[in-house]
Amino acid sequence: MKKILALVLACMMLLSVSAFAEEKDPASYSGNVMMYSSAGEDIVLAIKEAFEAKYPNVTLDYYAATSGKCVTKLATEIQANAVACDVFWPADFSTTISMKNQGQLQHYVSKHDAAIDPQFKDPDGYFTGARMLVFGFTYSTIACDPSEIPANYDEILTDNFYNQILLSDPTGSASTRALVYAFVNNEKYGWEYFEKLKELRAELESSSGAVNNKVASGSYKLAFGLDYTTRNLIATGSPVDFKNTTDMIAMAAPICIPVGCPNTELAQLLYDFILDPAGGQKILTQFYTTPVASGVELPEGMLDSAYIAANCMPIDFVDLSNTSTELLDKFDAIFKK
Repeated sequence: MKKILALVLACMMLLSVSAFAEEKDPASYSGNVMMYSSAGEDIVLAIKEAFEAKYPNVTLDYYAATSGKCVTKLATEIQANAVACDVFWPADFSTTISMKNQGQLQHYVSKHDAAIDPQFKDPDGYFTGARMLVFGFTYSTIACDPSEIPANYDEILTDNFYNQILLSDPTGSASTRALVYAFVNNEKYGWEYFEKLKELRAELESSSGAVNNKVASGSYKLAFGLDYTTRNLIATGSPVDFKNTTDMIAMAAPICIPVGCPNTELAQLLYDFILDPAGGQKILTQFYTTPVASGVELPEGMLDSAYIAANCMPIDFVDLSNTSTELLDKFDAIFKK
């Protein structure tokens, strides 16, 4: 009985400590925290404004650039043993998997971790997805009628889309590389699918921005597009639209805390804020970006991450990280010969 009572008292003390930590005065935090992010400067600025409003004595500095530039900047700092980044937010899991394997990431599990599906986070607690990237059809409302756009990827393999399909080059686009991996490791598609796309004279562009511009101009009927980039174009009046596909391809852009970061406490504070359904996750919806946390209220037409998790095609990011060079070589042999 005494042992049981002692255990109960110990649990109560732990709960009290936890509650105290939760109630810590936001104004008691102070200093600067640095984030490198490819999420887009508009999103980063909105997160900065809300974070600094909640923690008035903390300044959120940032470097917003493409995922490749963010990776290069941090890699250079790690090599020089002069890390300036506290929170790192690239576009794909392959980068953070590689960093984890090299011992370059701190272990940290957010208090909001339970709201995120296991397939969108590291099982060992070194990084977690923070925003969703969902593929579908970005199509031109100038070049085609919405009724022409099929429900799935295999249904575009017709003469109606001859020389009318665009996709980003997976060499420079981590998200498209994951899409290629998903297709070639699915028995319904395989490499044959890309051979058929090539026969239909599908074209590559260097970036999603270039893809969107050509579809918006009416030069092409459709592209393999990302939901958030297309929905932001729609909001500005661009003549494009987006259609989700039956076979879903989605991934999560991860956040992590590098080893050697200048301020671990503030890094964890920002990490939690970004994953907070009432904080950073809610802010993402203002920019038509799908939160990785389930249960966040979404604009019309967007899919909840729980639905995406249950219906998306599997992507083994560890295997993708290990076989990326081989994957790109084979893709280039088809599309760039």
